Amino acid sequence: MVNMNNFNRDMFNIARSARGFSQADLAKRADVTQALISKLENGLTTDPTQETVFLIAKALNFPIDFFYSNERPLGLPPFHYRKRQKVGKRVLSKIESDINLRRIHLSRLFKSYEVDTHKDIPVIDLEKMQWRPSDAAQSLRGHWMVPRGPIENMTALLENAGAVVIKIDFDTRHLEALSFRFPGIPPLIFINSKLDSGLYRFVLAHELGHLVIHNQPETDECMEVEADEFAAEFLTPEKEIRPYLRRPSLGSLAKIKSHWKVSIKALIVRCQRLKLITPSQYTGLNVNYSKAGYARGEPFPIPPEEPCTLGNAIQFHMKELGYSIEDMARLLILNDDDFQEMYTVRPLLRIIK
Repeated sequence: MVNMNNFNRDMFNIARSARGFSQADLAKRADVTQALISKLENGLTTDPTQETVFLIAKALNFPIDFFYSNERPLGLPPFHYRKRQKVGKRVLSKIESDINLRRIHLSRLFKSYEVDTHKDIPVIDLEKMQWRPSDAAQSLRGHWMVPRGPIENMTALLENAGAVVIKIDFDTRHLEALSFRFPGIPPLIFINSKLDSGLYRFVLAHELGHLVIHNQPETDECMEVEADEFAAEFLTPEKEIRPYLRRPSLGSLAKIKSHWKVSIKALIVRCQRLKLITPSQYTGLNVNYSKAGYARGEPFPIPPEEPCTLGNAIQFHMKELGYSIEDMARLLILNDDDFQEMYTVRPLLRIIK
């Protein structure tokens, strides 16, 4: 039973940010004053009337119970925001709210659903081991017994190791992914659903690098360079990729892309960092890349990958435990239409009423 005496201003903040409303927007939609909205968010008004909460809940399209739940949002580590300086405050607030909503949902789903995995995502201390990020990538491939050659499905590999990959429309091209270890649930990787499939795989490997080698915050620039090195070695191990890159051209790199499932752009950078080409050759490949129009879309697209774990958890509740759409909405503190839009409309799963 929800205690209707304890209004949760943190959940109120999540709801407003998730809808992308300003305080003035919400005040107008709910037919209340902006002063009231501001005081509620800042804890100056702690006991709004049920009529006020009803108006706010209706305007935000969240159930009233949402604003009285005992859930608490978690702050997101700022050092995991890629290119965050280019992302507007409102967009960033919405992303943070969306991530907190899904974290709350996963915490509730995983009380009944267990992820079946025989692997783990370890934490590797580079300084203690005296390793480079590429050494950590090689070690993890060995630990997971990844076969030689290209990784067939990066998403499945991560989810089989216990991570949960969640696609979200970040509503910005300046943010590619975020990854976290939250208490009580598996590691989470939130990835921009608008990414090209070639970049998608590299970004997943990049975020895996953050989870494995960045247990403590460092400078953004250092962490990004290290995660890129980890990702490149994890997807294209140096000893295996070198023979493919001896005489790189756009044509040969396109064929290599099809085999290794790594973008032509990433392969050009790999050639340069492995010192397989001169600076002038590197410049020439990039010029030809631009002239060919590949920046707008590369040839030989890599087949898209779809996460499964979250969808499987939803399916388990509905098929095995007999939850209806209404039950699921109540479990996740959503309205029915929000639950269906978030978890049944997209390819995540299909539900037959």
